[in-house]
Amino acid sequence: MASTRGSTKKSADKTQEKKPVPPPTHIGDFIVVFVMTVCKKILLVDTSVKIGLYFAGVVIGSVLADMIQLPRTYLSNKDNVFNQYFVKLGWGWTLLVLTAFITQTSYVYCLGKTSSVKIHLLRLCMGTFWWYTMVSIINYIENVVGVCSGKGIIGKDACIKNGKSWLGFEISGHVFLLIHNLLSISEEVKIFKDWKRLGEMFEDPDLPKNKDIKMSDFLQGRKNYRVLTPYINITVVVAAVFMVLWEFMLIISTIYRFHTTSQKVTAVFMAVACWFGSYRLILGYSKTGSLKLLQKPGESPMKFTKVG
Repeated sequence: MASTRGSTKKSADKTQEKKPVPPPTHIGDFIVVFVMTVCKKILLVDTSVKIGLYFAGVVIGSVLADMIQLPRTYLSNKDNVFNQYFVKLGWGWTLLVLTAFITQTSYVYCLGKTSSVKIHLLRLCMGTFWWYTMVSIINYIENVVGVCSGKGIIGKDACIKNGKSWLGFEISGHVFLLIHNLLSISEEVKIFKDWKRLGEMFEDPDLPKNKDIKMSDFLQGRKNYRVLTPYINITVVVAAVFMVLWEFMLIISTIYRFHTTSQKVTAVFMAVACWFGSYRLILGYSKTGSLKLLQKPGESPMKFTKVG
């Protein structure tokens, strides 16, 4: 009798020790997790690795394009919809997406301080400066070193008006612009890999004391995280879509003979130089940002991600 009671008690204890079965995963939750996982795989590849892949891809693709005559398709026409409405306006689209991403994320990790948000947005001014400067240099080089196929005609505009061809070293503006877009997105969104960690930090009640943060600022940041994270996820998805589109159009610009191999490779070097100047020299001037005028992605009192 005693043994029966003992076994019954053990069974009851085992029953109490069992963890409750989690509720079944909703199909919508599964889709969200799957989409965000795919987007992270697309966006969070190390920027240095991307540079190597883009350079190798442009070189190999250009050499193959010189050796093999590809059939003409809709995408080989410069007037295709992707070229006219996306690539030519590429920096505008990239600026729009990154403005949304930086504004939303920095408002969270800067604990609602709009002055800090504005400082983080200044990085896009730097990117815009490089875009405008390099495009101007590309146009200048083409005009200076080129000659007209018609005798006695000086200047590119006059040459084209007379129905002649302008023969010059035309650096691929498309290749430069696409890689400039891709590297800018890659650098700015990489803080998203630590976004879950930031959320866990906001659940730590002792964190304000440990990091010397006002409790009111901490609570504001936690509120912002909970409210804005769904919208940030949407922005990340949009950024991943543009990343795929820019890489696809880079392939198209490489394999079709719009430019020579040397013109495309020069464009790659120009885009990488802009990235290096911005994110490795200017922003890498010191551990706390260049002369305090700019801040690195993720730089904040929360210190939730590796800066630089």
